[in-house]
Amino acid sequence: MSSNSYKYNSGSEGKIDFIAFVLYLILVTIGLVNIYSVTSDVNQTGFHLSAIATKQIIWIAGAALIILTVIFANVTIIDYFSYYAYIIAFLLNVAVLFIGRDVNGAKSWFGFGGFGIQPSEFAKVATAMALAKFLGTYGIKFKGWKNIGISIGIFLLPMMIILVQNDTGSALVFMSFFLVLYREGMPGYFLVSAVWLGLLSIISIILEQKHVSLGYLYGTILGISSFIIYFSRRSKQISILVALIALISVGYSAGIGHAYQTILKPYQKDRIEIVLGLKEDHRGMGYNLEQSKIAIGAGRLIGRGFQNGTQTKMGFVPEQHTDFIFCTIGEEWGFVGILFFFGIYVGLLIRLVQLAERQTDTFGRVLGYSVACILFFHWFVNVGMTIGIIPVIGIPLPFISFGGSSLWAFTLLLFLFLRVDQVRK
Repeated sequence: MSSNSYKYNSGSEGKIDFIAFVLYLILVTIGLVNIYSVTSDVNQTGFHLSAIATKQIIWIAGAALIILTVIFANVTIIDYFSYYAYIIAFLLNVAVLFIGRDVNGAKSWFGFGGFGIQPSEFAKVATAMALAKFLGTYGIKFKGWKNIGISIGIFLLPMMIILVQNDTGSALVFMSFFLVLYREGMPGYFLVSAVWLGLLSIISIILEQKHVSLGYLYGTILGISSFIIYFSRRSKQISILVALIALISVGYSAGIGHAYQTILKPYQKDRIEIVLGLKEDHRGMGYNLEQSKIAIGAGRLIGRGFQNGTQTKMGFVPEQHTDFIFCTIGEEWGFVGILFFFGIYVGLLIRLVQLAERQTDTFGRVLGYSVACILFFHWFVNVGMTIGIIPVIGIPLPFISFGGSSLWAFTLLLFLFLRVDQVRK
């Protein structure tokens, strides 16, 4: 039995949060305007919708239907079908491996004529619902290895399937659920461990590519550990812990070096090495990134103006209407436009956290934080890869990038939570 099944107002409902709704509309509008600018013919005069912009309007109309459906749905149904949605999403992501179509090396799309649906986008929604359902179940607390293991397994399972699809970007988004669990009481050393392992990964890759023996890294780790153990020798527990961390770190470094050379594909290694400054490739793999940075820099303070960006209009940035659409904002609207865009986005994230904190049950709070963390991860990584501080992994900018799957999934995710907040007791 879910602990939140009896905490909803069935008679008197509030209104959908006005602030979040308005910020959503602004972001969708920004996306459509920039998609129109990117895809319009450089020689056209007057108003003329491209095929891509027309498709985006169709996707927006579909998103409006999703909003209406969710707003008028019974919240207890949302709660009840959470596990079923998770199972269906999982099965669809398995099915796409066999009957899906290959897009940019990833077999993660169902094709329907000129349209495509990416089930991995909806897996994020279903996973958020399932995690909220589990932690919101009566008698369940985020304590003990069993409950913690189940909670982590809920989002690691679809993540593994999506990795098999070769869609690394979508798979990594599921790591954002660790932030949700941190709010629910996950010890801080989990996050510290993740940062430390990430740092070890970067150092190991750099040493490998510079043909420097990893033995220097191992020696440094063991030397620092021995120093700490010597001065904390009176505490047996600390000494054992430091020794264990050192051994795990050395083993991990050796493993990550081997995995980098044998598991990652050449184009994936190229992207990482370009970001780390180990390789320059302005004509090949690094072309998109280089042109994106040129476009953003060309916008300067106030931008070149709507449809006046030369990088945008001349098509120098491939796929600019999808993963690299942020550089359009930078070129045409400049630093001022970027600040406005960031203000809208950060405002939505802050509002979602505020709404999550005012929930009277675990289901609503976990769902709210899931929405906020997923949107934050997408926004941070997409902007980061566009300006060159994160490897290009190919994930959309929520509500801005062209695409029906992402727009519909983000809209569904957001308004499921706003619907739950609407009827909170």
